[in-house]
Amino acid sequence: MSRRQRLHIPHAMYYVVQRGSEHQPIFTAPADYAMFERLLTGALRRTRTTVHAYCWTPQAIHLLVQIDEIPVGRFMQGLTSRYARSIHQRAGGAGHFFQQRYQAILIDAEAYLRKLVRYVHYVPALTGLVSDPWTYPNSSHAIYSGATQAPWLTTRAVLNSGSDGEDAKLSYEEFMATAPSEQDIQLFERGGGTDLRVIGSPDFLANLPRNSRTYRSNVSLDQIINNVTCALEVDRTHVFSRSRQRQLALARALIAWFATERRICTLSEVARRLRRDPSTLSVAISRYRDLRPDLFRLNALHYLVPIGSQEPIGSQELRAE
Repeated sequence: MSRRQRLHIPHAMYYVVQRGSEHQPIFTAPADYAMFERLLTGALRRTRTTVHAYCWTPQAIHLLVQIDEIPVGRFMQGLTSRYARSIHQRAGGAGHFFQQRYQAILIDAEAYLRKLVRYVHYVPALTGLVSDPWTYPNSSHAIYSGATQAPWLTTRAVLNSGSDGEDAKLSYEEFMATAPSEQDIQLFERGGGTDLRVIGSPDFLANLPRNSRTYRSNVSLDQIINNVTCALEVDRTHVFSRSRQRQLALARALIAWFATERRICTLSEVARRLRRDPSTLSVAISRYRDLRPDLFRLNALHYLVPIGSQEPIGSQELRAE
């Protein structure tokens, strides 16, 4: 099976997890953690990456990073390869040091930043290393609480998202006092529901660059046609007619836009199915996107219904005024 392409969104946040091999822990002594952090400092400087949270366990590296222009893959490759070579040189070992390749999940920071930082700080307790996660020495919680410092980590985005001024740390501590919900744990461990590489709100997913979007469901053009015509309350058969009625033109534009944006088929294929000219559909899309931008959002057609259904879920937000 081919590997899924990494998502590279400049200036975005990623939750990165790199696990050790089955035969060798990543960290076996306090000196290992210190050496890793020295190498991390250099990798951050070279790639202009920022760390917002971390947790090092003997078997895994957990990082919440914000990249610049250099992909997260180059950052992780440089960091882990240098660390593996340093360990092998010191211990005289060889072979694969890390298990498979790292996991990198694109994060909607506005919706999930604080929740993810809390989850990362709870990892030692969730994995059974300690009963009280705040006593664990190898996470960024101590930096957030003010007990220690690390110049290569920033707390500003998280603390500023909760409260202002002197109340920021208190707000953080109150938020962290409650363990992550089971739903959050499963989300951060497994990835998003629409795309395992992304955790974000529907609007966040809809605003991703077009070439970065992927969808799990195998949606057909007929499903798109059915859903749009039901939602706009127009007769499905009239969409294939020669009528230029405004509501039908809007329906055709929506069908063409959703089908091409979701990469279900090309504009020419939609045009053949709707018995229209591709250029006519292109002009209609441009026109109605300006007139009704609220309809031309991928999450507006998030729920698709089987052909023949009378009412799609969530159709109220798609109906024209």
